[in-house]
Amino acid sequence: MGWLFLKVLLAGMTFSGLLYPLLDLSISGKTRAPKPNIVIILADDMGWGDLGANWAETKDTTNLDKMASEGMRNPERDCYTDVALPLYENLNIVEQPVNLSGLARKYLEKAVAFIEQASTSGRPFLLYMGLAHMHVPLSVTPPLENPGSQRPYRASLQEMDSLVGQIKDKVDHMAKENTLLWITGDNGPWAQKCELAGSVGPFFGLWQTHQGGSSAKQTTWEGGHRVPALAYWPGRVPANATSTALLSMLDIFPTAIALAGASLPPNRNFDGLDVSEVLFGRSQVGHRVLFHPNSGAAGEYGGLQTVRLDHHKAFYITGGAKACDGSTGPEQLHASPLIFNLEDDAAEAAPLQRGSPEYQAVLPKVTRVLADVLQDIADDNSSRADYSQDPSVTPCCSPSQIACRCQTV
Repeated sequence: MGWLFLKVLLAGMTFSGLLYPLLDLSISGKTRAPKPNIVIILADDMGWGDLGANWAETKDTTNLDKMASEGMRNPERDCYTDVALPLYENLNIVEQPVNLSGLARKYLEKAVAFIEQASTSGRPFLLYMGLAHMHVPLSVTPPLENPGSQRPYRASLQEMDSLVGQIKDKVDHMAKENTLLWITGDNGPWAQKCELAGSVGPFFGLWQTHQGGSSAKQTTWEGGHRVPALAYWPGRVPANATSTALLSMLDIFPTAIALAGASLPPNRNFDGLDVSEVLFGRSQVGHRVLFHPNSGAAGEYGGLQTVRLDHHKAFYITGGAKACDGSTGPEQLHASPLIFNLEDDAAEAAPLQRGSPEYQAVLPKVTRVLADVLQDIADDNSSRADYSQDPSVTPCCSPSQIACRCQTV
């Protein structure tokens, strides 16, 4: 999960050091519509099946389910990216070591106070909250109902649901007509934690689990990166809607930029899309192609060896993360990739037969799009992925602090 962040941009949204202005003046002097407020809530290790609106077996997300009925659900959302570290607010350490038992309350108090302050300022705002939930339960959470039947993960899920519900209530009270509330997660559940982990829903990754290991977090199987996603904005996002557009975490940035009336730098390529038309119910067009970087279970970290093209998905490498029973799946390279039809096989149980007409039709297409993206990366001189670590920027490395973790690189 990494560091715990309580991120609040107190001065409003910032672009290259400039405050996010309320109105955009055109050359003619006419004013455009006020720019919206944006609230982004990112849950940690929340499984696709942890949202009741996605998975009927889940009964612990009444507030999120209500939001789904009042907004848009996107079940095709793709995302990536033990805690004894400081609590951050922007770049400042506000508590070290963090008191996990009171963390949810701190998030809620700060968020509610910020929304109230920002709403009365007359200026649009951005609030980003990177939650400690769900991960695994990080403290003893008092059960909210039926204490005799709840396991810790359910209690923690209810706590997160309550937290988000109270933030939504504050948005509804202060700035309902002009605020986009967007909730999603970073990746799938941490399966090796057994009953302390969430649910992948129907995305079992059965081919991999039969080989060994988990197909959830740290893998490129659907359970590893398909996450819940909800958008809420009364009057703009249609109520009780489900979008089938294939979206990605990469879309949040360009969408927020567009809604704020700003422009992306023209000298580089951005993999994300402005999906505001999808959110507003005017389009079902998202990505045709997504790439799933290796995330720790197999291959070089960050390497691109799994590609999604429409409803087909090709694996040039497979491997299982550590499962609940401690097993891991072997790393296997596939010169002729495993290709799954996710429309017919959401559980990724049986790859297409290599000699089948469907496989033969899809193979040259995925080969071409993979070659194209690798060439695009090779030609990109303005940005790069850097997975190295620098101990000089480790915020919590003090041998005298038993709650700090010092890692040598």
